[in-house]
Order: sequence, then C-alpha cells, then structure tokens
Amino acid sequence: METYTVTGFENDGTLVLNEMFEASDDQSAKQQGLDLLRAAGHEHKGARIVRRGQLIYFERCKLPGKLKGTAS
Repeated sequence: METYTVTGFENDGTLVLNEMFEASDDQSAKQQGLDLLRAAGHEHKGARIVRRGQLIYFERCKLPGKLKGTAS
C-alpha cells in the first residue's frame, strides 16, 4: 500500500481539502481521491492527487475573467 495525498483548492489558492489516504495503486488512488473530493463537496474545484511527490491527478481551477489561450 502506498500513501497518497489529495488536495482541493479554491480559485484564489485557499486549501479546502488536504487529506492523506492509502491505496494499492495509482488508479485506485485517483478514484479514492475523487470520491473524497465529492464527499466533501469540492468536486468542481481545483485538485491534485500525489504519491511521494509524483503527480497522479490534476484539475485546474476555473479562473474567472481569464480567456483561454492568454497568458494574463
């Protein structure tokens, strides 16, 4: 079993979820992490799931007022 961390955050970078959990593989960890986000009511916010510093899953925040394809 590996230890994973799921982190959810608001558009301004505020953490709304930061929990560690164990899973047998990356695919199971992704599902468990998404389930934790959903259960906490944060499924439509930015999130990441990592294992020992390796990114397993990443969802960007939806930044209001930003246009796709622009650097600003």
